[in-house]
Parts: sequence; C-alpha cells; structure tokens
Amino acid sequence: MMARILFLFAILSLFSACDLRSERDVPPRPEQMIGRHDFVSIHAQLQLLEAAHRQHMLKGDRERSRALHKDRVLREAGISDSAFTATFNWWYSQPEVLPELLQEVQTHLDSLARNSPWN
Repeated sequence: MMARILFLFAILSLFSACDLRSERDVPPRPEQMIGRHDFVSIHAQLQLLEAAHRQHMLKGDRERSRALHKDRVLREAGISDSAFTATFNWWYSQPEVLPELLQEVQTHLDSLARNSPWN
C-alpha cells in the first residue's frame, strides 16, 4: 500500500513538474505596462514601419527616418519608448502566450489592409 502511495505521489510530482511554467517564473509586469489592445495596435504600426524600412521605402537617411517615424507613432499613442520597450520585452518573455498575441497583431494588420484607402 505504501509503495502505491509513493508511486502516485511520484506520478503527481512528475506531472506538476511538466507544467509549462510556474507562476513564479513569469516576470512581473513592468510599471509602465501598456494595455494589450494598445500594444497590439502600436506593435502592428511598428511592424509596418519595419517593412517599409526593409523595402527601402523610407526616403533620405533610412535609419533616421525610421527613428522619426517610430517616435511619431509612439507620441501619437501617448506612449514613451521606455514603456513600449518594457512591455515588448515582457510579452516576448512569455513563450506560452506570445503566439496568441502575435496572431492578434496579424489580425490587426489584416484589418488595416482591408480598410486601407489604397485597396
């Protein structure tokens, strides 16, 4: 009987150890955490900016132009670069939920494309 109890305890311990990540491993949310909806919107806009940069669509000094556009996106959203970076780093440290978040970013990009006056 004692062997069965030890075996069950070992099995339960094994399954609890297989948990993706315990809550204590999740980093604390940054003080300046941006709300999920706002983060998705800003991240999508910055992805478009990055795509324009990679396609050489930015005029003049591309690095400077890219930085100016990023600053404009963040300023219009009322978000500091440090708050965006802290939120970005927090989300990207969450491998369990990151795919879902990135799907939201993709859905937002698809919506922007569907509603674009150029389509």
